Amino acid sequence: MRIRVTTRSDLFEERKQQHIERGYRIEDERPTPVNGLCSFIAVCEIADSDGVGDLVTQALNGVAR
Repeated sequence: MRIRVTTRSDLFEERKQQHIERGYRIEDERPTPVNGLCSFIAVCEIADSDGVGDLVTQALNGVAR
């Protein structure tokens, strides 16, 4: 699963660190602010054994990966 995270430039490193701590891999960093915003892509590998139903159940139960 890939998500683009867009954040204010002053929070860029903090948000990136938060995603790393949650198990995401960071790709395509854009640390140069455009209109005050920076972005990066966070990638979380989903195991083949995880079905959509399992992911929905985890989300509803508040289980963090």
